[in-house]
Amino acid sequence: MEVTKLSLSNSSMDRFAQCPLSYFHQYLDPERPTQEGVNGFYAHYGTLQHFFAEMYPRTNFYQHFEWKDNKVGEEQNIDNVTNLQGNNLMAKGTKLDVPTMIDMYDNWFPLIQFPKEQTRDEYYAQGLAFIRKLPEYDWSKVVGLEKYFRIQLLDNVAPVSGLIDKVERDENGLIVTDYKTSKPYSPSQIAGKIQLPIYGMACYFLFGEIPHTYRYDFVRFGKQVEVTIPTERLTQVKNIIHFRYMQILNYANQDKFPPQYQDFYCKNFCGFSRLCPTFQQYNPTF
Repeated sequence: MEVTKLSLSNSSMDRFAQCPLSYFHQYLDPERPTQEGVNGFYAHYGTLQHFFAEMYPRTNFYQHFEWKDNKVGEEQNIDNVTNLQGNNLMAKGTKLDVPTMIDMYDNWFPLIQFPKEQTRDEYYAQGLAFIRKLPEYDWSKVVGLEKYFRIQLLDNVAPVSGLIDKVERDENGLIVTDYKTSKPYSPSQIAGKIQLPIYGMACYFLFGEIPHTYRYDFVRFGKQVEVTIPTERLTQVKNIIHFRYMQILNYANQDKFPPQYQDFYCKNFCGFSRLCPTFQQYNPTF
């Protein structure tokens, strides 16, 4: 199986850790099967909030930052409408204000399919509060928005790519912020995440220094959590990436990616359960 052109990311490695077979279907399967039965509102809502978190400061303060037109498909979905609007805003030099963002939000929010009316109403109110709060943020220290990176951490290991939501610089150095639309993480969850350490290593390649502070901004709950990550943890995560990549190569050489059954993940996030014999064994009538 050909994996030489593989590019790693936090999301791809997270999927691999959840289930190697799901990872195969998402990233390596030559038949590129479509996902089915996925609770897509999580991702779509996140895309919507990330649009406002990026485009408000970009259009008002940082239009000089590099911008490459987003790809836009024909389907009327959150990804396409936000990509198109981002391109239009940057082409016209339009500055976003709160009333305009609320109007966009009201027009686009119905594109998201929520499982329950109560969930929809809760998410809508939380997103609206975040939009109204954006002008209150201190945007004066930003040095990067949706900063793309593709870095070679180790020889003979695929490069790691991704986007850093926000990078700031204060008198002590760099601060990295990642916006989350999930519930706030517990300390143990934060300790197990590899995303921020990856961003820390990316900042070394992009800016020549490692951030002194990392921040999760849980936008639905108006809560920010600051994290200090020692250099030793960056080295540990680099080793984790190396180990997972070697596992991917091993499974690819065997032409067999094993399933890893986790009931909630399989039913809500995998999208390839119909192709998994282990899932069918546990859920013959699902």
